[in-house]
Amino acid sequence: MLKKLTRNIIMLFSIMAVVCLSCDQRSDEEKWMAEIRYFIMIQADDFKSYEAIDFQKIDVDFLMSNKEIQSSLVTLQDTTRTKLRFYARLENASNQLIDDLTQRAHDFSIDNVDEFQLEKAKMDKALSDHFQNLPETLSIANRKEQKALNTINKSLEAYGLSIYNINLTDGKSVFYLHSFRLKSRSHKGIFELNKETLEVSSFKEI
Repeated sequence: MLKKLTRNIIMLFSIMAVVCLSCDQRSDEEKWMAEIRYFIMIQADDFKSYEAIDFQKIDVDFLMSNKEIQSSLVTLQDTTRTKLRFYARLENASNQLIDDLTQRAHDFSIDNVDEFQLEKAKMDKALSDHFQNLPETLSIANRKEQKALNTINKSLEAYGLSIYNINLTDGKSVFYLHSFRLKSRSHKGIFELNKETLEVSSFKEI
């Protein structure tokens, strides 16, 4: 009886060890980078000359380190405060919209640009409907705002992103900037991967 119990315990631990070893212990970052490597080698039909140089995850922190994006977001904060001073005086002003845009004017991340545009469009329409001719202050704010949005969009386009659809925090995709060599030639590209399947869904060489 004791021998049988001991044998069963040993067998149980053996099975548990095999299960643990068979589980993929890699982090998501390691899995994504491995998928990018595999994608490149399959597409190039070259499993020998590929050499990884650098991986850079394109996340909020990465984009917020861009000086042009930082400066443009500050401009959007300033123009939003200017417009709010006029909008808050309107009889039909929405308190909820004022609260939302006031928050944007003090805490503005690149990940919120698409939502910001929807909110500001409501304010812009209300101001346009109210003023037959926009005050010069608002006209200047509009021009500065559009220039800032254009600058941000140009910066995002370099990474395959857009101000009209950017969700790096809880979106379905993750983006990587990857430098590598094939047959001694240097390459750099933007890889979009599905967070669930981990597969590369798009690639753009830059």
